[in-house]
Amino acid sequence: MAAISFPALLPISYGRLRPMALIALGLGWLVMGLSAAWFYLLPRLTATPLPLERPLNRFLLPANLIAAGGIVIVGLGWGDGREPFALPWWWDLPVLALTALALGPTALSLRHRLEGLAYPSLWFGAAGAVWLPVIYVAANLPGLSSLADALADFMFSSAFINVWAIGLANAAAYYVVPKVARQPLPSRQLARVGFWSLLVGGVWTGAVQLAGGPQPDWLGAVAAVLGLALPVSALANSTNLMLAIGPRWQSIKEEPILLAAALGSAVITLAALLGAIAGFRSASVMVSFTLFWEGLLTLQVAGLALLFAAFAWQAVPNLVGRKVTAVAAVPRRLLGGGMVAGLFLVLAGVITGASWAGAGFTGAFDPIGGGWGAGIGAAGIFTGLGVLAFLYLAWGLLGLAISIYRAFTSGTATEQEVLVVREP
Repeated sequence: MAAISFPALLPISYGRLRPMALIALGLGWLVMGLSAAWFYLLPRLTATPLPLERPLNRFLLPANLIAAGGIVIVGLGWGDGREPFALPWWWDLPVLALTALALGPTALSLRHRLEGLAYPSLWFGAAGAVWLPVIYVAANLPGLSSLADALADFMFSSAFINVWAIGLANAAAYYVVPKVARQPLPSRQLARVGFWSLLVGGVWTGAVQLAGGPQPDWLGAVAAVLGLALPVSALANSTNLMLAIGPRWQSIKEEPILLAAALGSAVITLAALLGAIAGFRSASVMVSFTLFWEGLLTLQVAGLALLFAAFAWQAVPNLVGRKVTAVAAVPRRLLGGGMVAGLFLVLAGVITGASWAGAGFTGAFDPIGGGWGAGIGAAGIFTGLGVLAFLYLAWGLLGLAISIYRAFTSGTATEQEVLVVREP
């Protein structure tokens, strides 16, 4: 965002800086962090030891080097310019290995599982383990046309966040919230609705971002209709988690784990509703190719960070035997920064789209070619405010990282969980 608002301020152009940031976000944090969450959940959901634990530990350093190497490669100008990571084909191969990190342990755990009941967290996590490498391969198939490449890029970005990342975050939330609230899961039916609606609707916000482009007209209609499943999923999962909190709502401000989970689920629901509204042609032709979608991504990142915080604050003390401290202000920073930054960028996108549409009708300026940037300039103030709010969100993310780090180094000693697996 800063590279758009202040292009002379940074030494790296926006065309390189954006995919570098997305690699750090997507591969460096989400893939590594949510995979760790899944490896924590998997033996607890299947009552079997985590398979391939030693190879996974050995792959930790190469996995981080793969993400860091991608950032360097794109920064040096060797990327291919495609969304979202712009990685060249020869670096897609190690990244594919990174996306398939959970596939083997998941398959082996499911094969040998001793727990008869398939809890909803297992649905989301197992589907995500298969889904991520499949969509990465599908998005990088060689020999496709330029239009097919563009559609594959945007639909991969949508599937990566909406189906895989949010799906795994829901898996963690379905485990953590009932456990911390000491309440049973209110409704497996709502969980089923949330799961299947996510799989059906999660990919389609990618197609609507090219509204007004060369894609077939029927694709926009299909994407708008099927995309309605995304807010249905978000509302179902959010409602289920809110109900699971139960009587703990009275002291929710003193329960940072439950507060973070509730806020994260609500923010993701808001982003899903906005994305569904933007899917209809009257809206999509106005906000496509604008910062509206960056605003939705910011909201989703804030929601994912809150859900990840809820998981980490519950799981890390169990693993290391030390309490997590200094977490009270983190949910507020993540919520405030993410909401303000996201909504300012959404507003900037709407204003830009309305300026282009108005110019086309009135002839005030030519919204294509050299006049294309005139519509963007009208929303510059909101983009700048979004940058400032994003700094507050980054402060929250830093606070989350520090709280987890302190649990490993200086946290107060507490009980440590020992996983006992029963014999078959």
